[in-house]
Amino acid sequence: MIALDHALSRFISGIRPLAVPRLEDLPYISSPPIQFVYESVAALVLGVYVWDDPPSALTPNRQILTNTVYYFRNITLAADISPLDFSGAIVTTPQFYMFRQGDARAVLFREPLQMPVFIDQFDYRLCWISQQENDQLFAAFRGSLVQTANLIGKTSITLKAIITAQEIADKNYVETFKSNYPKVNLGEGRTA
Repeated sequence: MIALDHALSRFISGIRPLAVPRLEDLPYISSPPIQFVYESVAALVLGVYVWDDPPSALTPNRQILTNTVYYFRNITLAADISPLDFSGAIVTTPQFYMFRQGDARAVLFREPLQMPVFIDQFDYRLCWISQQENDQLFAAFRGSLVQTANLIGKTSITLKAIITAQEIADKNYVETFKSNYPKVNLGEGRTA
């Protein structure tokens, strides 16, 4: 029993608390909120609207800064038709993908966001740092809708994604984040 107590004491004293900077303590004065917008238009072809976008730049065309923490807060996904017409016309549920320009084959999110209905201010919190020069965000929609009776006369449908984020450039916060935040595997050998 004494040996177990001694081993437990050594183990506990060897644990260093992880000094992860809290997102609630963001240095807001030097971390402006930013917004990314992506739109994709699908034309009506043989009664179907199909999205199969190649990765394309978001607007505004904003350079992603190196050694800056990007904290995604929420995402809105909508279309230029009514929500009922949208959900009633789905053939293949639209999916929203985000990529970094430097690695357009690997999805920035763990998986694409499914859009079975319009999504308003979806709480999607993700922090990451780009280490690449001249990087920017790309996005794509994939999926299809069929032309229903309510969509007669609609020759195209536009899907829109709006992402709100914080761009954190405070050197002390970024260094603490980089040195102490646990590495997270993003798949395909990538870490954040």
